[in-house]
Amino acid sequence: MTTSLINEIASGLLADYDAHRPGQIFADPTFTLTLAEAFELQRRVAELRAARGEAVAGYKIGCISEAVRRQLGLDHPAFGHVFATELHPSGTVLNASEFDSLAIEGEFAVRIAGDLSIASVFPVIELHNNVFRGPVLTSQELIANNALHAGVVLPPGEIQCPEPTELTGATISVFRNGELLGSAKSDAIPGGPLASLAKVAEHVASTGGALQPGQIVLTGSPLPLYPVRPGDHIVVRGPESTEVELFARA
Repeated sequence: MTTSLINEIASGLLADYDAHRPGQIFADPTFTLTLAEAFELQRRVAELRAARGEAVAGYKIGCISEAVRRQLGLDHPAFGHVFATELHPSGTVLNASEFDSLAIEGEFAVRIAGDLSIASVFPVIELHNNVFRGPVLTSQELIANNALHAGVVLPPGEIQCPEPTELTGATISVFRNGELLGSAKSDAIPGGPLASLAKVAEHVASTGGALQPGQIVLTGSPLPLYPVRPGDHIVVRGPESTEVELFARA
């Protein structure tokens, strides 16, 4: 695929995302991509967003736990960009119509310290446009669409993490309207969040970049994606009673 074609498709993907109808090109059954081309498209869209003032606030890894892989029927890790314009405080009220099939994951995130160690760890609600348009779900569509990522809801506080081992065996739980949807240990992620962080750092380095102090890394959900309907109240709870919540309206 030529550079000019990559740029053209990336511009279309960004326009679709802005219009809350991501990935329209994948509805064409003749459109195909390699994994390398999918990552290049994602990188180019990120460059377009940065050029219009959307700073990269961090990165994510997805499709690594058995729960998510089984749900999506995919077995290839997906990396994505996190943008500062899509960071929301706990308790935020989001309009469900501004997403395409809004779904969430509860997972742990880490913040990068000045010496590139882990400064803190905290539960987050990751927002998704949970839609695939191709006749078959593919890792290429997932990756080109920034791993379905559509934002993050952050908790009011972060747990200081002087010892990385504090991430081992921590429990995360997801509630919708007071009902427990699922609960899992962080080590349901292969190798745990620390392994996810290492994989993200390796991926970013392979693109010529590097994790930066203050950025966050979403380490992947040990639980499946859960749909969100207008009127829903979502709570994700981590250790030490840390919580992050989201309200959805029509």
